[in-house]
Amino acid sequence: MQIDSRLNDIDDCLYRVAVRALIVRGSKVLLVQETPELWWAFPGGGVDHGETIAATLVREIEEELGVPAEAVSADPEIAAYTIGQVVNAVPRMNIFFKVIIPEEQLQKTHHVAAWAWFTKDEFLKLNLHPSYDKAGLASVIFGT
Repeated sequence: MQIDSRLNDIDDCLYRVAVRALIVRGSKVLLVQETPELWWAFPGGGVDHGETIAATLVREIEEELGVPAEAVSADPEIAAYTIGQVVNAVPRMNIFFKVIIPEEQLQKTHHVAAWAWFTKDEFLKLNLHPSYDKAGLASVIFGT
């Protein structure tokens, strides 16, 4: 694949696009602890070239939470997004979707250090991935 080199001369023209799962159970949200940074993040990850957003979301949930693709149910409507934060010298965009998974199928995987459920108060105190808008996402997840 040939990428036009002129894109390197345009500030902020390229973003690493990731899809993220908002998985809520009662009054808690499920997050994963990413390595090596050990910040908490929503399950998900970058869209690979040629991959659809839906395929990325299912693949990432399977990799990070061990839940098979056929058990994942995602709302196709975008629940939230964040754009513009630069992490490790790369501009980021995250697209969040509401997802339902069978809790009994959650498994430990080698893609994340841990996963855990958090209340709103706990969520607001966490060291979250720096590309997130913590207050905005708390509002989407837990209400105002």
